[in-house]
Amino acid sequence: MKTSLAVTLLIAGVGCSGSSADVASTGSSAAASTAGTRACSPFDSVAQPIALAHVLGAGRHADGTLYVLDDGAPTYRAFVSQGNVLHRKEVTGSGTVGGEAGAVSITATVRDAAAPFALQIERSGDVATRMGVFRGDLQTKSFDVGQQGDVLELVGVDVLAGLQLQNLPGDVVTEYDATTEDGHRLVVTRPAADWTYESFRVFYGTPDQMKERHLTNASRGSTTYISFDLDGVEQTAIFPSKAFSASYEVPVLRTGVQGSQSLTVLPEGSTGAGLTFFCF
Repeated sequence: MKTSLAVTLLIAGVGCSGSSADVASTGSSAAASTAGTRACSPFDSVAQPIALAHVLGAGRHADGTLYVLDDGAPTYRAFVSQGNVLHRKEVTGSGTVGGEAGAVSITATVRDAAAPFALQIERSGDVATRMGVFRGDLQTKSFDVGQQGDVLELVGVDVLAGLQLQNLPGDVVTEYDATTEDGHRLVVTRPAADWTYESFRVFYGTPDQMKERHLTNASRGSTTYISFDLDGVEQTAIFPSKAFSASYEVPVLRTGVQGSQSLTVLPEGSTGAGLTFFCF
């Protein structure tokens, strides 16, 4: 599957819902410590608008259903029609096989709780020449169009022009959730789909004041480094990979160049309970 491998990024924070009244109701001391932020729920799903970028292939099934595979770099995006709406589905894997004279075959597997499927598109000279759909769970990396699944009738992008596009729900997931030695909490979130390191959001504070912080740098190799500004002092959270790091490498929070304290990563599913968030 195509993924983003950006290494170092410099970004500003992203806003979220809330009102100034939410902060005022927490009391004067809390309002002072959360100046410039608003009470919020950073895990609320918010569907983002979407547009087709580069249609690799569009085909119509015999039952009238349209299937579309779009190259929305850095990821492939699949759509299925229902009425006059093209619903985006989650692409969980993809592969490309090259052929002679620039011909390629692209296969994308799609997660759909009700009706999983795989699309395969044969292209030559940047033009789709054949397209098929395999409905159900594909147990191999590709399939033979015409021999397996159903052949789709190729259609032009003009057929898609009058259809509405509906994006994925816009769910938010927890990338990291940890506590520090001195009783603070560090929570890092990201979108479930279409995420890059620049879409990380950092929240740091005590459980009753989890304030969003400006991310200054994010990078990942076998270890993930997330730097953020804490009242003018740079903090760097370091998370070694469970799979590739040595056993003695543990998560730490480094403060400037002066020192560090250990981080205790909490179990999945614990984020949010008993925490009050404030967003930019």
